[in-house]
Amino acid sequence: ICFYDQTLEAIVQRESAIRRELVRLSEGEDSGALTLQFQPILNLKTNTISWFEALARMKTEGLGAVSPLEFIPIAEKTKLIIPIGKEIIAKALRFLHRIHALGYETVGVAINVSAIQLLRPDFTSSLLEQIRNSQVNPHNIDIEITESVFSSDYDYINKVILELRQAGLKIAIDDFGTGYSSLRREKELNVNCLKIDKFFIDQLLEDSPERTITGDIISMAHRLGHCVIAEGVEYETQRRYLEAHNCDMIQGYLISKPLDEEAAIQLLGAK
Repeated sequence: ICFYDQTLEAIVQRESAIRRELVRLSEGEDSGALTLQFQPILNLKTNTISWFEALARMKTEGLGAVSPLEFIPIAEKTKLIIPIGKEIIAKALRFLHRIHALGYETVGVAINVSAIQLLRPDFTSSLLEQIRNSQVNPHNIDIEITESVFSSDYDYINKVILELRQAGLKIAIDDFGTGYSSLRREKELNVNCLKIDKFFIDQLLEDSPERTITGDIISMAHRLGHCVIAEGVEYETQRRYLEAHNCDMIQGYLISKPLDEEAAIQLLGAK
């Protein structure tokens, strides 16, 4: 039994409105409604920005700003993530081309990709074509996927990411430690890097250093030849712990919030 009330009606109407806007975006209308922000990732060994994670933002005249936590799941459910995801990749590659033209040739861009995109038979060829057309180095591109994508078709997706690695791209598991693969499956994944979920970084503020397993995750990843990025770093105490345990990179508000393109470029100049 389901009781239909005003709250439920408002939720349904909101989702329908977002879906309509996503359809317009996928058809090339109101292209300015989809933008990217870029959050820097700091290399702890060199104290320089090595990467920017490209984060999709949506703002329409009718709905105003719509959180990615709202529109991305709807885009995935409706499969609109396929054309919209392609546009997100195009915008991220244009940013990468721009910063390299400005002289920051070693800085890369991380792009989030969903299972729905990865499962498309033409995903790899389409992505590599976009990279060629953008005239950027694939070695400066990091594809981020969440552990949950492997619940769709583990073997196939693992094969796809191996093909991307062979083409020069880097592959990172986002939100590592809370999803499908677990530490047991990590060894089998064809990835370069693990991004430790914010949950484990927050624990550094609550548990004593002897009780937290964050250092163990870093050590394990290194033994398997992977780099490690800590997400959600907000305090110096977290940074000091991560430095002491040889974490490779950190990302979070301690370094910077997500930035518009111009602000991201200014930050590069400041560093």
